[in-house]
Amino acid sequence: MDLLGKIEPFDRVIIPVEPMDRFARKLAKELDQPWKPEGLFAHFFHEDDDYDPKLLLEGKDGFNSEPMNRLKGKYVYLVASHKEWEPSLLFERICHTADICLSNGAKEVNLVWTNIRLSGNHLRPGHGSVLTEKDVKKYDGKSLSTLRLAKRFKNEGISKVLTLHAHSKNLTEAFGEVYFRDSSKGKKAIIDLPVAPIVAHYLYTYGKITGKGEKAVFVSTDDGSKELGTDILKNLQNLQPELTEISWVRFNKERDPVTGYLKNIYEAESSPNYSGHENKDKFIFDDIVRSFASMYGVIEKMGGDRFTMFATHAHLTGRSQNLLRSEKIKEIIFTNTMANNLEDPYYEHQLFGKTTVIKIGKYLSNAVLNIMEDGNDPDEFYTIHSPADLHKIERLYDLRKPFN
Repeated sequence: MDLLGKIEPFDRVIIPVEPMDRFARKLAKELDQPWKPEGLFAHFFHEDDDYDPKLLLEGKDGFNSEPMNRLKGKYVYLVASHKEWEPSLLFERICHTADICLSNGAKEVNLVWTNIRLSGNHLRPGHGSVLTEKDVKKYDGKSLSTLRLAKRFKNEGISKVLTLHAHSKNLTEAFGEVYFRDSSKGKKAIIDLPVAPIVAHYLYTYGKITGKGEKAVFVSTDDGSKELGTDILKNLQNLQPELTEISWVRFNKERDPVTGYLKNIYEAESSPNYSGHENKDKFIFDDIVRSFASMYGVIEKMGGDRFTMFATHAHLTGRSQNLLRSEKIKEIIFTNTMANNLEDPYYEHQLFGKTTVIKIGKYLSNAVLNIMEDGNDPDEFYTIHSPADLHKIERLYDLRKPFN
């Protein structure tokens, strides 16, 4: 899995949407893009919520140590990641920055957005989609549709979007409809990197699942997380074919349509080899969480301890941090797509010891070249097919090390 790419390094410009974004810095390092005043690295200052992008063109604010005329004919990669749960503000900044880059001669503008799902939490389908009764109940009242998001990005000149585990068929179809007038072609415009290969590699490499997996139960809080758990299991078994005895169980949840609070959690289905979870290691998977209420609700429903929780995108609120302190929880795993999780003093002192942070900067860098530029299919390219892929996946991520 060598870094390839069809664009010469000095034809790329990496621009963080917000100052000194850590993912932009990581991409610059991995792609060998200079991080110095005379290099092809630029960034904007967006310190005020009501900033005026026109100031950038007048030289009063904006590019730092980077003449704007160096954008002419360049391939720009905007990099956006969430520090706070304010998706609409970041969305507007992305669009303004893309427009300014193209106005200053950029040949192409692409976007690396670590967590596009936060651009509306649960993005509802566009008006042209066929909505089931379940869709209407889930998405009614949401302000930002998938079609609106795709239309805005296309109008602002963004060619491709790279993200991690958006887990949204509606989103992919909307980009296909807007960019190509064909909902089946959405993957050409929005690249959704799978997280399952990395999670499977971590669980296997660090000995979280032993023997044939007879002591492991995969737990899903709903249909969506079942798909994630299934993908992780598939990658695990391709990596270690002897892991044939891992069982799974799926729960369903009901929420109050007004408040959104959980009303009921109940077991919906399980694998044929599931015989209970007593004295077993239980692994709960989800894509995006704020309160961890669904996960913790399942823990309360099941009882017992030895729970490991994984969320691709996790925003640790005060309520969630209190839940995560429970002695029932053995380990908490999430990626670093939400930067503020790593800077919260409460997290550092209360939860650091049981938390594993998977750093995905290398993964994004690899995908910029091999997927965005070279056009490989992300699922086929990164899915684990055999034990021979062990070292291939190992090069895609880092783990946060304990403090000295």
